[in-house]
Amino acid sequence: MKATIDIPDALYRQVKSRSALSGRTIREVTVELYRRWIDQGAGSTANTNDAASNDAVAAWLARWETLGSEIEAAAVDGPSTREQLVADRR
Repeated sequence: MKATIDIPDALYRQVKSRSALSGRTIREVTVELYRRWIDQGAGSTANTNDAASNDAVAAWLARWETLGSEIEAAAVDGPSTREQLVADRR
């Protein structure tokens, strides 16, 4: 299935850079993150109010934020996706 997701340019560049450095495609990274999220049960526990579920969601979010920080730190400055598309059309 194909899906269109609006991602901020800076975040996309960071993910693209990090995935390239690790020899993986953005698709592979995205699918892995979705699988981890499903495997951790975050989707099923987000709707409950017990402390264990809230702790699991908080732990998942903390890991997600850590990953985002790592990607941001590894990113290189460059043209935005829009700028790249305009340049390619010329």
